[in-house]
Amino acid sequence: MNGKQNIYQKKINDAINKNNGIVTTSYFDKNKIPRVYLTKMVREGLLTRVGRGIYLSHDAAYDDYYFFQLTYKKCIYSYTSSLFLHNLIDKIPEIKEITISNNYNVNFHDKELFVHYEKKELFQIGIAEVKTIFSNPVKTYNKERTICDLIKNRKAIDSETFVKGINNYLRSKDKNINRLMEYAGLFKIEEKAVELLEVLYG
Repeated sequence: MNGKQNIYQKKINDAINKNNGIVTTSYFDKNKIPRVYLTKMVREGLLTRVGRGIYLSHDAAYDDYYFFQLTYKKCIYSYTSSLFLHNLIDKIPEIKEITISNNYNVNFHDKELFVHYEKKELFQIGIAEVKTIFSNPVKTYNKERTICDLIKNRKAIDSETFVKGINNYLRSKDKNINRLMEYAGLFKIEEKAVELLEVLYG
């Protein structure tokens, strides 16, 4: 292996180690690494293709939440998926729930997915970055936005999940009731939020 090949291989290995076993074709292109190295590593069983332009090392964990968002970067995890990412429920949801702006057109190929559409001016409210259980960063709504979504669409939420999510939020040390009420005003559910807090929060 010549000097240039050594440099390429070191860059690839460093990226894989830094990103929990994940490397993308965009990384190869950005760093001007010939994709023949990618093909070689796949052929040798060192990498496996897990999505469009996404490759995983043979000893790394399969992080579905992270891989999905790498493919669909404009999607924000919401509702039950957000509850799970914030550790407000402990059971992994059977389907992923995401929110997208209603001016975003995309065809999803994931069957285990529920898509919520939001007005452009409300879509950006409360976006946060959290780590998955495999320590990869994903975008979701913060706790307060998530609770507002639950209140706003209470009839569509499983009652056990609703109560558990709200109660665990109210027990969390980093809750922000002022922010919650600010968001409730923006979504025009202030009265419902106050009523719920009076019952559960005392």
